[in-house]
Amino acid sequence: MKEKGLDAFVVRRNPNLAWAIAGRAHVPTTIDAACFDLIITLDSVSAVTNSIEAPRLIAEEFPAGIEVKIVNWWEGRDSLLPTGEKIGSDQAGAGRIDLSVEVEVVRASLIESDVTRFKDICTDTAVALGAAMKEVKSLDREIDVAGLITKYLWESDLEIAFLGVAGESRVKRFRHPLPTHELVGSRVVASICAKRKGLIASVTRIVTFGELPDSDYNTYLSLLNVEAALFDATTIGSAFSEPVKAAIAAYPANGFDADEWTHHHQGGPMGYLPRDWPATTTSTREIAISQPIAWNPTGKGWKAEDTILTTTSGIKILSVDPHWPSLTVRGRNRPNLLRK
Repeated sequence: MKEKGLDAFVVRRNPNLAWAIAGRAHVPTTIDAACFDLIITLDSVSAVTNSIEAPRLIAEEFPAGIEVKIVNWWEGRDSLLPTGEKIGSDQAGAGRIDLSVEVEVVRASLIESDVTRFKDICTDTAVALGAAMKEVKSLDREIDVAGLITKYLWESDLEIAFLGVAGESRVKRFRHPLPTHELVGSRVVASICAKRKGLIASVTRIVTFGELPDSDYNTYLSLLNVEAALFDATTIGSAFSEPVKAAIAAYPANGFDADEWTHHHQGGPMGYLPRDWPATTTSTREIAISQPIAWNPTGKGWKAEDTILTTTSGIKILSVDPHWPSLTVRGRNRPNLLRK
């Protein structure tokens, strides 16, 4: 605000509001519209919400010190929001200066208190997913697996931002497999994005049933080497394009088709969204310190995905389940397949 000479800043988008209050800004999880707006000046913060949401927000979400302005539920909030060229916002409109990219850059680096709770969220997500996957049977339907995962997530106070499940018949066909009535069969891959108080963790785990051919297992190990290339190239100050380029080179070097990377995005920055945006070969935004990232290489029906945080000494993998089988890849502890 000082740099831009602004009188106030209006925060309207869900991920930015969740970041600002370290809490829940949504009611329906399916839309970007939040249940309140924030007006920030150099010396005050006020929230505008309606009479339905105000009691809960005040009791359970808002930090102390926020003035709350309440409208009737049948009234809009826009009339209470400042407008004009001296007002910034994370959303275009009403003559305000659109500084959405600048806000995204600021929240890329988690502050210490958010890092502390993010570590807990990532661990709890991995453990909850692992516990659910251990109960899966080969004759379960994908929706049964989704039900198990949902149960364990909610029991850990985690909301679902994304849930993908693919059994044997769909795992090689679809990269974003929403659960269906298809049976699990010999393999099930589950990918989740789980949320608590706005922060999101991304994790994938895989269970196989019966005899697993060595060729299939070696392919999974090869994919972990592609993931390692992404990890190795994730350094503070480097462009987000660098890990993607490293993955593109690693796919054919590890037995995949050279165009494997074109079939699915490789991941990118995240934290208050499942991904802020997918990183590409032209992404010039620099990797920040204490930035949450999730890479998700895929190939031949396999996928690797965990949530990491950048540090001055390299990346730190946060979504670790100590009860899940593991192996070491380039000095890092990585999830193995759970074989039944």
